[in-house]
Amino acid sequence: MTDDWVAVTKNISIALRELRGGAPDVMKAFAGIAQAALRPSALDTKTKELIALAIGVATRCDDCIAFHAKAAVQQGA
Repeated sequence: MTDDWVAVTKNISIALRELRGGAPDVMKAFAGIAQAALRPSALDTKTKELIALAIGVATRCDDCIAFHAKAAVQQGA
């Protein structure tokens, strides 16, 4: 586990940028899936991000925790 969540989110952004450059079709498809999953329907986007955050915590995935904590805050959590 880490205490520097800002660094974790920055590193995630760098890694995702590299993936987009190396596998643009795969990353475009992944982004499409993520956008569809987060589209508000029965649950709003903030709730979905909080669920994703909880899953990240349960699986002890530092990158997932950082990514979804930031996204949840952006959605008003």
